[in-house]
Amino acid sequence: MARIQLVTDVSQWGLLNWPASTRRRLVLSTASITALTIATAFASSHYILEMSTSVLVNLLLITLNMMFLLVAAFLQAVLVGDLFFSGDWRERVFLAQRLEDKDAVDLTSVNDHNAEFIVLIILAILVNAFSLNLMTGGFFAQYHDEGFFQVQMRAEDPEQRIASLTSIADPNNNRLWDRDGLRELIVDAFDDPHPDVQRQAIWTAGALQILRSRTLLREIAADNDHEDDQVRAEAAFTLGKLGRDEESRLILEELISENHPDTLRKGAFRGLAQMGDPGSVEAVVAQIDDEDEQVMAYAFWVLARIGSQTPRDRVREIVEEEPHGVRRCAAMEAFKLVSTEDDATWARRQYQSTDRDEYCDPMTFEEVDDRIHHVIWGESMRVKWLKTVGNTNPYEHRSWLRRVLADPEEEVHARDVAAEILRRMDPE
Repeated sequence: MARIQLVTDVSQWGLLNWPASTRRRLVLSTASITALTIATAFASSHYILEMSTSVLVNLLLITLNMMFLLVAAFLQAVLVGDLFFSGDWRERVFLAQRLEDKDAVDLTSVNDHNAEFIVLIILAILVNAFSLNLMTGGFFAQYHDEGFFQVQMRAEDPEQRIASLTSIADPNNNRLWDRDGLRELIVDAFDDPHPDVQRQAIWTAGALQILRSRTLLREIAADNDHEDDQVRAEAAFTLGKLGRDEESRLILEELISENHPDTLRKGAFRGLAQMGDPGSVEAVVAQIDDEDEQVMAYAFWVLARIGSQTPRDRVREIVEEEPHGVRRCAAMEAFKLVSTEDDATWARRQYQSTDRDEYCDPMTFEEVDDRIHHVIWGESMRVKWLKTVGNTNPYEHRSWLRRVLADPEEEVHARDVAAEILRRMDPE
C-alpha cells in the first residue's frame, strides 16, 4: 500500500488552477468566493438560530460554510503571493508553467516561497474564521453553547425538547449555566404546549437556580385553572429550591391545605422542605393529622427538614402515644431532628425497650434526575432511636454507643449507625 506523504511543493498541488490562470481572473474569483462565504455565513446563521428544527441540517450548513471558507482562504493566499512574491511566482511556481522565452529564468532558480505560502493559507483561514464569527455576532460560539439547544427546543417531538432541557442541566454543561440565552430558553419553555416539557423546564430552572423565574413559578403554582396538577406541583417544589422567599412561602403554605389535590399538596410540602423556613412550622403542624398517610408523612418530613424545636412537644407526644405504624414512623423522622439534649436519655431507654422487629417501611420520591428523597427511611425503629441520641447529645452517651457497636447480638445496621456517630464525634 502506498504511503501517505505530505506534499509541501506548491507546484505539485494542482488546486484551483483555473481561477488563478490570470491575475484578473484570480482577483474576480477571490472577491466572488469571499462575498459568497460572507453571504452564506449570514444566511445560515440566521436560519440555524431562528428557524431550523434539524440538527443534521445545521451540521450540513456549517460544513458548507467551512468549505467556502477554506476555498476563499486558499485563493486569498494565492492572490497575496501573486502580488508580493517575486519572480512571476504565480505562473512559474503555483501554475508550474514553462516559459517559452529562451531568456527566461529556469524554474529551479526561482524562489518557490512554499513555506511562506502555507503560512499565508493558515493565517487566511484563521482571519476568515475570526471575521465571520465576529460579523455574525459570535455565531459559531453561540451555536456551540446555545444554538444546539435552541434547535432541539423547536422540534415537534416533545421528547427532543425534554432531551434538550435535560442536557442543559447535565453537570458536565455547568460552564453554560450562566448564559442568559439558555436561561431565557428554559423559562420560555414554561409555556410549552406539552406538560412533560413544562415539568422538565421547571425542574431545570431549579437546578440552574434561575431566580428570575420565581414570578412565573408562583403564577403556575397558584393557578387553580391550570390543567396539570403535576406541573403545578413541580413549580411549588422548584420555588423551594430557589431559596427562602416570603411571598413564595406563603403560597406554598396555602397549597398544603386540604382544599387542594394531594399531588399539589405534596409538591408544596416538597417546596417547604427545600426552603427550610422556620416560619412555616405552624402551617405544617396543622397538617400532621391529615387522614391521607402520604400527606401526613410529608408534613412530618418537612418539620424534620426545617429542624426547629418549636413542635418538639407535639411530635414527642405522638411518638409516645401512637401505636406502631406509618404515623409513628413518620413522627419519628421528625423527632430525630426536632428533639433536644434532654431527649437523649429517654431515646436511649426507648432503644432498649423497643422490639427488634418493629420496622418502618420506606417512603420515597424521585426527581427527574433520579435523585431520591427519603420521606421515611426504611429501617428499624431502634435505629431511629439510636439516631436520635446521635443527633442530640452523643458525647454523654459515648460509652453506651461503643457498647452497641461492640455487641455482636445487635443488628448490623444499628452497629453501623453507632460506628458512624462515633466517627463523627472523633473524625480523626
